[in-house]
Amino acid sequence: MYKYNFNSMSTMVQITIDQELFANDLMPVYRLFSSVEDTCSRFKDDSEVSRLNQQIGKEMLISNDMFSILKDALKFYKETNGVFNPGILSSVENSGYTRSIEFIRGRELGAASDTAVEVSKNQPFQLNMEKQTVVLLTRIDLGGIAKGWVIDRAAEVLSNYGYGFINVGGDIRIFGSLPRPLNIGIEDPFDSENIISSIQVSNGAVATSTSMKRRWKINGRSKHHLIDVTTGKPSTSTIISSTVTAPTAVEADVLAKVALLMGEESGKALISRKKNKAVMINEAKEIWRGEESYGVS
Repeated sequence: MYKYNFNSMSTMVQITIDQELFANDLMPVYRLFSSVEDTCSRFKDDSEVSRLNQQIGKEMLISNDMFSILKDALKFYKETNGVFNPGILSSVENSGYTRSIEFIRGRELGAASDTAVEVSKNQPFQLNMEKQTVVLLTRIDLGGIAKGWVIDRAAEVLSNYGYGFINVGGDIRIFGSLPRPLNIGIEDPFDSENIISSIQVSNGAVATSTSMKRRWKINGRSKHHLIDVTTGKPSTSTIISSTVTAPTAVEADVLAKVALLMGEESGKALISRKKNKAVMINEAKEIWRGEESYGVS
């Protein structure tokens, strides 16, 4: 197998494929990731999402990529009854996440207000399918779902060359027909050097959501990026790592995050109902596996 790596979206993109690729083969993948950053990065003042966030309440014509990502976001907002909600940007920033994670991870960010910014219970934006326009009703953050979206598009491109998988910060999408299933190790959320479980996938995608990796401190208190929409603050769920499989990286990313945010009882019930393979780890380091998943502890 051949391996190709590059940095994008504040993480490492790793491509593993059975055929040797050349610069011209990889260029469409590089362009995809660069384009999605220019579209969806809230840390770029000139990105499309940053421009939209400055035009709350106004009808705005949007790009094809933004339209596709927002359609997915709206679909999962409705399917999860708002647990997945892109309209959390003000709450995320109020918790201290105002710069790209590499600049704040593990750091004390000093004094800040403990008052939560309420997340609206209403739909965060309105899409006009015919005109391809959007009206934002609140400021949005598309980081997670944009990553899943670009992984899925990159896998489509790579499938033209052979079989393998693409790994972006632990979110994996398989393309082509693998000769045997992937056995993916799952990290101990308290010690990334230690693998404490695994999950097997033959096709589709697997994503992990964890409250342990994107952390910083405010007034000496640890904060993370996963916002509970009922409080407007970082989630206090006892699930701290949620790994879920799904047909697409977008769906896997959303389900992993939603299962964690819903907590142990409701999160496990969601995964059991959907019959997705899953491995969830709580703060006591107890491991729960979905009915169709298995691994070693």
